[in-house]
Amino acid sequence: MGQPAQERAIALSPEDRKVLVSLSGGDRRGGEPLRAAIVLTAASGLSYAETARRLATTRPTVATWLRRYAEEGVPGLRDRVRPGRRPRVRDADVVLRTLTTIPSTGGAWSSRALGVALGLSNGTVARIWRRWGLRPTEPAAFRLPGLPDLALAGAELVGLHCGLRDRLLVLAAGPTGSVCGVGTAGPTETVSGVGIAGPGTVIAALTGACPAARDGLSAPGHAPARPGASGPPSLADFLAVADGRPDRRLHVLAAGEETVRRQTVRDWAAQHGHEVRVAPAEPTWTELAAVAAGLTAPITGRPTPDLGGRLVAALRTAWRTAWFSGQPCHWLAAPPANR
Repeated sequence: MGQPAQERAIALSPEDRKVLVSLSGGDRRGGEPLRAAIVLTAASGLSYAETARRLATTRPTVATWLRRYAEEGVPGLRDRVRPGRRPRVRDADVVLRTLTTIPSTGGAWSSRALGVALGLSNGTVARIWRRWGLRPTEPAAFRLPGLPDLALAGAELVGLHCGLRDRLLVLAAGPTGSVCGVGTAGPTETVSGVGIAGPGTVIAALTGACPAARDGLSAPGHAPARPGASGPPSLADFLAVADGRPDRRLHVLAAGEETVRRQTVRDWAAQHGHEVRVAPAEPTWTELAAVAAGLTAPITGRPTPDLGGRLVAALRTAWRTAWFSGQPCHWLAAPPANR
């Protein structure tokens, strides 16, 4: 007999495995090192009981942290914010606030001024800027870590794919002279995958449609990624629709090396001359995709201080849906009108 359903094997992305190995390097008697070691050990195919025995812990502890990982990914293994502490401000919030707003005094943000606005120390802000290669006085020069050849100033978000094993961010360079900031283009449509057809935003599509997929419901206007396709949209479907801009070179950021090595992805990139790169371990793919969406997607209205956190949460919702349902969650911008 095989393992019970609740003890099914865990599939780790290369990105997650790299972060988990790093986290597990400390004292494994408790805290984040033990939690990371639990996931890594269980991912090798061992039962909960054997994982607990090897790590000198209990089976309920193993079950708790494997469930937390399944629901939230690596961030779920981190220490929770305790009552009385300030809510965590994510890297994505700092980066988006730097690039999409200006201080009341005008000009560019200083680390001290932005720290005061976000409740952070100026040292924390400065470290985040360094980690992202961000110079607040030169917003138009900002490059997303992992995609050094693409300036985000005026770039267009083409699509996001969150599957069990594959996560992709697809961007297209914008026209010369565009400025960096939250997109203000007209509303878009979700044209493939689990999404909301008609006007909406990336956040609405990812957070509103994915629960419908998890509950086995069809979103209004849901259509397959290509005419005649049946069943849940695949990675190949997503790439086929994303390529609906024949005159534009696409820049793709994948969450792991495994995705880049897939024959489907390699053939697609070679045939159309698109660039496909692997996201660095830090910042994570989720944070990178959240920042890219915040800067390039048609999210109308004034940027909010927690825009980065909301986008990160939407992407995690999409990934959790894919993990539990086995079906990918897509968001794709409406293709350009024929000229």
